[in-house]
Amino acid sequence: MYRVGRDKRKLISAGLICDGLNGLLKKTAFQNISVTAIVEAAGVGRTTFYRLFDDKTDVILYQTETLFDGIIERERAAAEPSKNHDVSFVFLFEFWLKRRELFLALIDANLYESFQNRLAVIVEKKLSFLKQAVNIDDRGWKYFINIRASMLFTALKVAVLNYQDDTAADIAGTLSLLFGNKPEFMRETHF
Repeated sequence: MYRVGRDKRKLISAGLICDGLNGLLKKTAFQNISVTAIVEAAGVGRTTFYRLFDDKTDVILYQTETLFDGIIERERAAAEPSKNHDVSFVFLFEFWLKRRELFLALIDANLYESFQNRLAVIVEKKLSFLKQAVNIDDRGWKYFINIRASMLFTALKVAVLNYQDDTAADIAGTLSLLFGNKPEFMRETHF
Protein backbone atom coordinates (compact mmCIF):
# COMPACT_ATOMS: atom_id res chain seq x y z
CA MET A 1 0.00 0.00 0.00
CA TYR A 2 1.25 3.45 -0.86
CA ARG A 3 2.70 5.69 1.86
CA VAL A 4 2.45 9.22 0.51
CA GLY A 5 0.61 11.06 3.28
CA ARG A 6 0.44 14.85 3.40
CA ASP A 7 4.16 15.71 3.53
CA LYS A 8 4.89 18.27 0.81
CA ARG A 9 8.09 16.56 -0.41
CA LYS A 10 6.40 13.18 -0.58
CA LEU A 11 3.47 14.68 -2.50
CA ILE A 12 5.87 16.28 -4.99
CA SER A 13 7.79 13.02 -5.44
CA ALA A 14 4.55 11.04 -5.81
CA GLY A 15 3.38 13.56 -8.43
CA LEU A 16 6.61 13.15 -10.39
CA ILE A 17 6.28 9.36 -10.24
CA CYS A 18 2.65 9.53 -11.39
CA ASP A 19 3.59 11.89 -14.23
CA GLY A 20 6.43 9.54 -15.22
CA LEU A 21 4.11 6.54 -15.30
CA ASN A 22 1.40 8.47 -17.17
CA GLY A 23 3.92 9.55 -19.80
CA LEU A 24 5.04 5.96 -20.28
CA LEU A 25 1.44 4.75 -20.52
CA LYS A 26 0.93 6.91 -23.62
CA LYS A 27 3.37 4.73 -25.56
CA THR A 28 3.81 1.48 -23.60
CA ALA A 29 1.37 -1.09 -22.22
CA PHE A 30 1.25 -1.18 -18.42
CA GLN A 31 2.54 -4.76 -18.15
CA ASN A 32 5.66 -3.76 -20.16
CA ILE A 33 6.59 -0.85 -17.90
CA SER A 34 9.23 -1.47 -15.24
CA VAL A 35 9.90 0.41 -12.02
CA THR A 36 13.27 1.35 -13.53
CA ALA A 37 11.52 2.99 -16.48
CA ILE A 38 9.17 4.84 -14.14
CA VAL A 39 11.95 6.27 -11.94
CA GLU A 40 13.95 7.29 -15.02
CA ALA A 41 10.92 9.02 -16.55
CA ALA A 42 10.09 10.66 -13.21
CA GLY A 43 13.64 11.76 -12.44
CA VAL A 44 13.59 10.27 -8.93
CA GLY A 45 15.65 7.54 -7.30
CA ARG A 46 14.55 3.96 -6.71
CA THR A 47 14.74 4.55 -2.97
CA THR A 48 12.26 7.41 -3.28
CA PHE A 49 9.95 5.21 -5.33
CA TYR A 50 10.02 2.35 -2.81
CA ARG A 51 9.68 4.73 0.13
CA LEU A 52 6.32 5.80 -1.33
CA PHE A 53 5.07 2.77 -3.27
CA ASP A 54 5.35 -1.01 -3.08
CA ASP A 55 5.22 -1.50 -6.85
CA LYS A 56 3.90 0.05 -10.05
CA THR A 57 0.36 -1.14 -9.31
CA ASP A 58 0.48 0.90 -6.13
CA VAL A 59 1.08 4.02 -8.23
CA ILE A 60 -2.12 3.32 -10.20
CA LEU A 61 -4.08 2.78 -6.99
CA TYR A 62 -2.71 6.02 -5.50
CA GLN A 63 -3.66 7.99 -8.62
CA THR A 64 -7.13 6.48 -8.69
CA GLU A 65 -7.74 7.28 -5.01
CA THR A 66 -6.41 10.81 -5.50
CA LEU A 67 -8.62 11.38 -8.55
CA PHE A 68 -11.71 10.05 -6.76
CA ASP A 69 -10.96 12.24 -3.75
CA GLY A 70 -10.84 15.19 -6.17
CA ILE A 71 -14.27 14.31 -7.53
CA ILE A 72 -15.72 14.14 -4.01
CA GLU A 73 -14.07 17.46 -3.08
CA ARG A 74 -15.46 19.07 -6.23
CA GLU A 75 -18.97 18.18 -5.11
CA ARG A 76 -18.34 19.33 -1.53
CA ALA A 77 -16.91 22.64 -2.70
CA ALA A 78 -19.80 23.37 -5.04
CA ALA A 79 -21.99 26.18 -3.76
CA GLU A 80 -24.98 23.96 -4.32
CA PRO A 81 -24.10 20.31 -5.03
CA SER A 82 -26.09 18.90 -7.90
CA LYS A 83 -28.91 16.57 -6.95
CA ASN A 84 -29.02 15.59 -10.59
CA HIS A 85 -26.84 12.51 -10.44
CA ASP A 86 -26.70 12.29 -14.25
CA VAL A 87 -24.66 15.53 -14.34
CA SER A 88 -22.14 14.08 -11.90
CA PHE A 89 -21.93 10.83 -13.83
CA VAL A 90 -21.26 12.72 -17.08
CA PHE A 91 -18.48 14.55 -15.22
CA LEU A 92 -17.14 11.19 -14.00
CA PHE A 93 -17.14 9.82 -17.55
CA GLU A 94 -15.43 12.96 -18.89
CA PHE A 95 -12.86 12.72 -16.13
CA TRP A 96 -11.90 9.14 -16.98
CA LEU A 97 -12.12 9.50 -20.76
CA LYS A 98 -9.44 12.19 -20.46
CA ARG A 99 -7.35 9.65 -18.53
CA ARG A 100 -7.93 6.71 -20.86
CA GLU A 101 -4.38 5.34 -20.46
CA LEU A 102 -4.69 5.37 -16.68
CA PHE A 103 -8.06 3.62 -16.86
CA LEU A 104 -6.61 0.92 -19.14
CA ALA A 105 -3.64 0.51 -16.78
CA LEU A 106 -6.07 0.08 -13.91
CA ILE A 107 -7.73 -2.76 -15.82
CA ASP A 108 -4.36 -4.29 -16.82
CA ALA A 109 -3.23 -4.18 -13.19
CA ASN A 110 -6.40 -6.02 -12.11
CA LEU A 111 -7.41 -3.09 -9.92
CA TYR A 112 -10.94 -2.84 -11.31
CA GLU A 113 -12.44 -4.24 -8.10
CA SER A 114 -10.72 -1.53 -6.05
CA PHE A 115 -11.86 1.04 -8.62
CA GLN A 116 -15.43 -0.22 -8.54
CA ASN A 117 -15.50 -0.26 -4.72
CA ARG A 118 -14.23 3.33 -4.63
CA LEU A 119 -16.79 4.26 -7.27
CA ALA A 120 -19.51 2.75 -5.06
CA VAL A 121 -18.41 5.08 -2.23
CA ILE A 122 -18.71 8.08 -4.55
CA VAL A 123 -22.10 6.97 -5.88
CA GLU A 124 -23.30 6.41 -2.32
CA LYS A 125 -22.21 9.91 -1.28
CA LYS A 126 -23.69 11.43 -4.42
CA LEU A 127 -27.05 9.71 -4.02
CA SER A 128 -27.24 9.86 -0.21
CA PHE A 129 -30.19 12.24 -0.47
CA LEU A 130 -32.13 9.36 -2.04
CA LYS A 131 -31.78 7.12 0.98
CA GLN A 132 -33.06 9.91 3.15
CA ALA A 133 -35.94 10.68 0.77
CA VAL A 134 -37.31 7.15 0.43
CA ASN A 135 -37.92 4.25 2.72
CA ILE A 136 -35.22 1.79 1.68
CA ASP A 137 -33.47 -0.49 4.14
CA ASP A 138 -29.67 -0.79 4.39
CA ARG A 139 -29.63 -4.10 2.54
CA GLY A 140 -31.59 -2.73 -0.44
CA TRP A 141 -29.49 0.42 -0.43
CA LYS A 142 -26.21 -1.54 -0.62
CA TYR A 143 -27.56 -3.58 -3.53
CA PHE A 144 -28.68 -0.43 -5.33
CA ILE A 145 -25.37 1.41 -4.83
CA ASN A 146 -23.14 -1.50 -5.82
CA ILE A 147 -25.20 -2.38 -8.88
CA ARG A 148 -25.19 1.29 -9.93
CA ALA A 149 -21.40 1.51 -9.48
CA SER A 150 -20.93 -1.73 -11.43
CA MET A 151 -23.09 -0.38 -14.25
CA LEU A 152 -21.13 2.89 -14.43
CA PHE A 153 -17.77 1.11 -14.37
CA THR A 154 -18.84 -1.38 -17.03
CA ALA A 155 -20.21 1.37 -19.28
CA LEU A 156 -16.93 3.25 -19.00
CA LYS A 157 -14.95 0.08 -19.69
CA VAL A 158 -17.03 -0.71 -22.80
CA ALA A 159 -16.53 2.83 -24.11
CA VAL A 160 -12.79 2.87 -23.47
CA LEU A 161 -12.19 -0.59 -24.95
CA ASN A 162 -14.67 -0.57 -27.85
CA TYR A 163 -15.93 2.93 -28.67
CA GLN A 164 -13.00 5.33 -28.38
CA ASP A 165 -14.94 8.09 -30.14
CA ASP A 166 -17.79 8.07 -27.62
CA THR A 167 -18.10 11.15 -25.45
CA ALA A 168 -19.26 11.26 -21.85
CA ALA A 169 -22.66 12.42 -23.10
CA ASP A 170 -22.79 9.43 -25.48
CA ILE A 171 -22.17 7.02 -22.62
CA ALA A 172 -24.73 8.69 -20.35
CA GLY A 173 -27.25 8.81 -23.20
CA THR A 174 -26.80 5.13 -23.96
CA LEU A 175 -27.27 4.24 -20.29
CA SER A 176 -30.38 6.40 -20.19
CA LEU A 177 -31.78 4.67 -23.26
CA LEU A 178 -31.01 1.21 -21.92
CA PHE A 179 -32.00 1.79 -18.30
CA GLY A 180 -34.21 4.87 -18.58
CA ASN A 181 -36.96 3.57 -16.33
CA LYS A 182 -36.11 4.54 -12.78
CA PRO A 183 -36.67 2.01 -10.02
CA GLU A 184 -40.02 2.47 -8.25
CA PHE A 185 -38.54 4.10 -5.15
CA MET A 186 -36.74 6.66 -7.34
CA ARG A 187 -39.90 7.57 -9.27
CA GLU A 188 -41.62 8.54 -6.04
CA THR A 189 -39.02 11.23 -5.26
CA HIS A 190 -39.75 13.22 -8.43
CA PHE A 191 -36.14 14.05 -9.30
